[in-house]
Amino acid sequence: MKKILSVLLAALLLLCCALPAFAAHLTPSVYESYKIPAGSMRMIAHAGYSAVAPENTLPAYVAAGESDFWGAECDIQRTKDGRWILIHNDTVDKMTDGTGKVADMTYAELMELNVDSGNNIENYPNLKLATLEEYLDVCKEYGLHPIIEIKDNADPDTVHEVAEILLAREEKDMFYIICFGREICLKMKALAPEIPVYYLISYEDVSQEDIDFAVNNHLDGMDIHVYLPDDYVRAVVKSGLDVFVWTIDDFDNAERFYSLGVNAITTNTLTQETPEGSFWQQLIWNLRDRFYRLIQCFRAFGDRLEQTVCPDRSDIVPNISC
Repeated sequence: MKKILSVLLAALLLLCCALPAFAAHLTPSVYESYKIPAGSMRMIAHAGYSAVAPENTLPAYVAAGESDFWGAECDIQRTKDGRWILIHNDTVDKMTDGTGKVADMTYAELMELNVDSGNNIENYPNLKLATLEEYLDVCKEYGLHPIIEIKDNADPDTVHEVAEILLAREEKDMFYIICFGREICLKMKALAPEIPVYYLISYEDVSQEDIDFAVNNHLDGMDIHVYLPDDYVRAVVKSGLDVFVWTIDDFDNAERFYSLGVNAITTNTLTQETPEGSFWQQLIWNLRDRFYRLIQCFRAFGDRLEQTVCPDRSDIVPNISC
């Protein structure tokens, strides 16, 4: 019986994770299915408007600009010869027709590859990976705030190159840096104190100590995960830090975080201008969200139980709203 339940749970998890991607493959346009009141919140396009063009590519950022996003997030990795390229993973396997680690390839070698994955990829033949400089140019053209994630696998001794690129640009007051790596956050704050640096966190193993780290080291904000409980979000807001949230793709959570007082939300799918769309797409996204919220409820219950048994566990994340 336990084996059957385990298989069913695994199948449900797989279904919840796979349905959005499957639906996007069938009907990419139905990603344009939510809207929030125009001007009510800063909206950040996650890896560009990745619902309508391949993530971290120039067409995705053009689409973000044309859809009136406030900001556009990117992921950057360093090449073997010191160029900074937009790509999420540390290998090129997922997004291109090549294989290998970005850090083991030169810029020229990367330019021989074509992006062959992502939404509506058929509309972008011979699409190339973008450089940090090209991304900044598109953001400047459309008035987008660049939200630059330095991946935490970066060598902290190389991030001065990113600081130099950013500080050399006249629109540097538009930039934001985000990173999971604490050392990189501190390095970037020291190298470019005029550029806001946000400490990026997920929803596992978080505590008040993460907030204290950002506050005590004079970082400008935190970029927190959508599955964190309301009490934790309120604690971050109360600390005086600016708060971004990633990644929100349903209206309910957008409304929730807006009411909690965050400064901006990062999204794959939401815009402030798109019309109401597919009922099935809304259902898929909301089912996935409810499922993960349920998992968080069980996790929070276990944490509270453990805190009762071991009261010295004062770093447990506070109650979650189910």
